[in-house]
Amino acid sequence: MTILPFVLLGVLIGAWFLSIKIMRITVDALASPRERMAPRSHVPSDQELRQPLRQAEEWAREHGFDDDVMFDFQIASKEQTLFCRTWKNTAEKTYLVFYYGMGKHFVELVTIYDDKTGVTTTDAPDAHTLPAVPGAFIQSFPGSRLTDLLGLHLHGRATLERRTGLTAQERQEDTIDLIARSLKRQATYVMSIPGWQWKGIWWITVRKKKMIGKDVGWQLDQLGVFEPSAESPEILQ
Repeated sequence: MTILPFVLLGVLIGAWFLSIKIMRITVDALASPRERMAPRSHVPSDQELRQPLRQAEEWAREHGFDDDVMFDFQIASKEQTLFCRTWKNTAEKTYLVFYYGMGKHFVELVTIYDDKTGVTTTDAPDAHTLPAVPGAFIQSFPGSRLTDLLGLHLHGRATLERRTGLTAQERQEDTIDLIARSLKRQATYVMSIPGWQWKGIWWITVRKKKMIGKDVGWQLDQLGVFEPSAESPEILQ
C-alpha cells in the first residue's frame, strides 16, 4: 500500500513531461505555419475522409458557401499531417473550415471583425487546448451538427456585435495567408505567457474541458463586456 503514492507521483511526473513535449511540438508548429502549409489540387484518397467531406460540401453549397482553398498542414512529421479545406460565404463574411487528420474530422465556422477580433464556432473538443488570443472568441460544441453550429455561430456573432458595436469585415487577403497569420499570432501569444511550457498539463486536462460549451456571451462576461443598458423612460422623454 505504501508504494501507491510513489506510483501515482511517477505517473503524474510522466504526464507532466509528456504535456511539456506536446506543448512544444504544438507551439513550434503554430510558430512557423507558412512553411508547413502545402496547397492541394485534389482531395486525399483516404476512405474515411470521403463521407464527412461530402456532407460538408453539400452543406456548404446549400448555405451559400463557395469553394475556397485546400491544403495540408504538417504538424510534426509527414506522417502527422492535417488536411484542410475551406469554403467562403462572401455575403456573410464567414468561412467554413473542414479538418481531417489521424482518423478524425472537425469543422468550424469563422467570422473576422478586425485584425484582433473574430468568432469561431467548432465541434472540435480540443479547441481550447491552448489559450486563445485576446479578442479571438472560440466556441466549442462537440458532437454538434453543422446546422446547429451555424445557429450557435450566428448567436455568438449577434452577441459580440450587440455588445461591442463591431461589424464583420470582408478580408482581401488570401485565405491561406489569413490562417497562417492567425496561427502565428496564437503561438506568439502563448509563448508570451510566463511558464507556458509547464502549464500544458493544466490546459490539456482541466481548462479545455471547462471551456467546452462556453459561448461568446459567457466569454465577454469574463472580460466585463456586458449587454448595453436600455435607456430609462425619463431619458427617452
